[in-house]
Amino acid sequence: MFRWQARTIQKSPTLVLLALGAVTLALLAGFLVRDQPEGPIDSTGIFLPADSDLAEATDVIRESFPAAADLRVVQILAKGDVLAADSLRTVKDLQTAIVSDPEIAPFLVDEPLYGYVQLIELAAADVGLGMDTITDTQVSLGLAQLAQDPERAELNDLLGRFIARDDAGTPIAGLSLIILDDVGDALGQETAQLRAHEIADSFDASPLDVTIITLAKSDAEGKDAREENLVVLTVIALVIIVVLLALFYRTQSDVHITMLGLGMTILWTLGAISWLSPGGVGIVDPDNILLTLVPVLLISLSVDYALQIIGRYREALREDPEPDDDASGRAIAQSVRLCGVPVLLAAGTTAVSLLANLSSRFEPIADFGIIASIGVISGWIVMTSFVPAARLVLDRRSAAKGRKPTTRPVADTIPGAAAVLPRVASAVVRRPIPVLGAVIVVTVLAVVAAGNLSTTFAVKDFLPKDSDTFKSFDFLEENFDGSATLMTVLIETDLDNNQAVQDLTGLHSTLVDSQRRPNGIVGPPLASAGTLLADWTDRSGQAGDRYDADVAAAFENLAADSGATDQEVRGTWEQLRRADPEGFAAVIDLRATGLDRTIIQIPVAVEDNEALQVLIDELESLWGGADGEITVTGGDALIALITEELAASQALSVGLVIAAALAILVAYFGISRSRPALGLITIIPIAVTLAWLLGAMWVFGISYNMGTALMVVLTIGIGVDYTIHLTHRFLEEQEEAEQVVDGIRNAMTTTGGALLASALTTALGLLALLFSPLVPMQELGILAAVAILFGLIATFTALPSLLVLWARYHRWRGHSASVASSG
Repeated sequence: MFRWQARTIQKSPTLVLLALGAVTLALLAGFLVRDQPEGPIDSTGIFLPADSDLAEATDVIRESFPAAADLRVVQILAKGDVLAADSLRTVKDLQTAIVSDPEIAPFLVDEPLYGYVQLIELAAADVGLGMDTITDTQVSLGLAQLAQDPERAELNDLLGRFIARDDAGTPIAGLSLIILDDVGDALGQETAQLRAHEIADSFDASPLDVTIITLAKSDAEGKDAREENLVVLTVIALVIIVVLLALFYRTQSDVHITMLGLGMTILWTLGAISWLSPGGVGIVDPDNILLTLVPVLLISLSVDYALQIIGRYREALREDPEPDDDASGRAIAQSVRLCGVPVLLAAGTTAVSLLANLSSRFEPIADFGIIASIGVISGWIVMTSFVPAARLVLDRRSAAKGRKPTTRPVADTIPGAAAVLPRVASAVVRRPIPVLGAVIVVTVLAVVAAGNLSTTFAVKDFLPKDSDTFKSFDFLEENFDGSATLMTVLIETDLDNNQAVQDLTGLHSTLVDSQRRPNGIVGPPLASAGTLLADWTDRSGQAGDRYDADVAAAFENLAADSGATDQEVRGTWEQLRRADPEGFAAVIDLRATGLDRTIIQIPVAVEDNEALQVLIDELESLWGGADGEITVTGGDALIALITEELAASQALSVGLVIAAALAILVAYFGISRSRPALGLITIIPIAVTLAWLLGAMWVFGISYNMGTALMVVLTIGIGVDYTIHLTHRFLEEQEEAEQVVDGIRNAMTTTGGALLASALTTALGLLALLFSPLVPMQELGILAAVAILFGLIATFTALPSLLVLWARYHRWRGHSASVASSG
């Protein structure tokens, strides 16, 4: 294949360029068919695995309890003297302005207001005071009495969760909530959330500093930042690459050709995204958060292929014994032919490493794998076809004018590389076992450190760190127990069974008890079968009391009769349904077939992912029935699922990548060289690099998150590029070198120099991610540079040591065989 490609480029470079141009136009036609996705932005919901228990439970809730399926919380964060009477009235007036707005009102739940203002209003009402006339003195006195009243300890505890205080105990902020349902119109619900921000911006809340926090605003800010940074980061990466290529090539034409190749690669990839988006095949979401990384990744990776082609071309020109009019043609053909296998293996294994993301249960990661692998293959095609064809066209024109092409080795343009690399090679060859020993020790230490890595996922990861919403999330984490949200607990069980009824009422009694409910729940259930029962079976004596003696007696009899039949239990539920059909349908679904369904909505605020997972586990353990009957959904349950699944999902991807890369290399070296062990030798430095990278993440305090998980897989794709090129060049040199040290030294001086140049371009290009306002992208840029550095070190230490031992073993075998045959 590569001989055919080399001959085609040598004979008809212009035709090759025209063919590549036609492919570019065909791919760009995808923009004509691409549709803009409709619907709200959902930066976290897109990560919900379709086959997960959480996804199935969400669908069940949407079917049986549509009003509870997609709740959103508008958080009102007020900073200042929030317990002053005027401040309380200000926040209440703001809540009223928001809930009375015609764009928001259709999406309100039955009791939409919650938070410190409502709690103080409730306490004031107990003593006959109203919020319109209450004074500062009455507020202070009432709060002091509330703190000492054991009968109202729960109310006091709730207030403490919704009011932040400084070290001296002075109130500095208060949190109030407005709860919205999507009523089957998710886009309208998103608009309602954004409308709340507009109302707050025009509302005079002085002297308080009031901020509105919604998921819709968070998603919008994140999307704007990603779109803006896609352009900025791409430009920065291109500028860095131009500067480095100018340094390495020392010729403007090579820089221009490579940059045109990069542009064509990016256009091919963007065209592929369009063809695969809605309007085309429809299998990729073009708004995928992770696709922002693809252009920067391609810019950094594709340059390596061009450097290898140009470096080999100059080398072939320099070594041509009989230069003539077609010297450039022969040199280009030789460059394409010799670079074809290692570049294809490098691109292929990188693409495979990216496609391994298809094993992820997270659709955005899988889509990223598809697009990035298409981009890598596009880069391979373009850089091994466009670059040599364009170079040949220009050099033939120059030759016609009497000008000779540049033959300066790429390695010579890196100060000191030509002198240092051979010395490194000689040192490694003389002491391969001590070098490997040092590598093993460092690797073991890295593995131990990696065992302490934590896995995290947060909404603010997708926000610019200088945005108001990011700062608000930080404030909530530092001064409250994190962002407030609602979680919906789905229970699927046989409610005709009396034991299930007892389990349900037992769970409710725990959740309404501030002393017994799990930490992180900031109030009693807002809606549940238990609250519905309490409404109809508990006599409060207050206005609006819905106590029904018949319903109360029916459930009292049921609680006393442990042997009640299924028909009797069903009849009791039906009695409650007749008393309050609307309220019953909101929380209980008695089904003719299959398990019955009921939900519990609880307000939650937790400080981190670990506490969130503990809360979910505790909620599930409180259910007295079977484990599979209860599922916690809504709110931050998705974040807990993502955090839990991320490590397992990516561990599988890493295993698949290493296995696939090993299989490819073993097959190649086994078929082409009858030396399958070389495949294992070539992959070992990659495993070493991966271990070093994970250890470095712990040292730098970088958690395992959505961005760093991608870098772990990319490390394999990037690192294998270096090891393949060096191994392949070593085998070429071994055929002519008399000593192993000569083969290693020559390979390190030639290909090693080009690898050093490509590593610098890749690392510095990916460091452009440091200019991203998103913290995970910045961490990814840092890890990319570290991974490339580690990959280069492992390639220049572990790989030569293994190759030396392998070569000496085979020479020893060959010598022993010849001695035996002569004897």
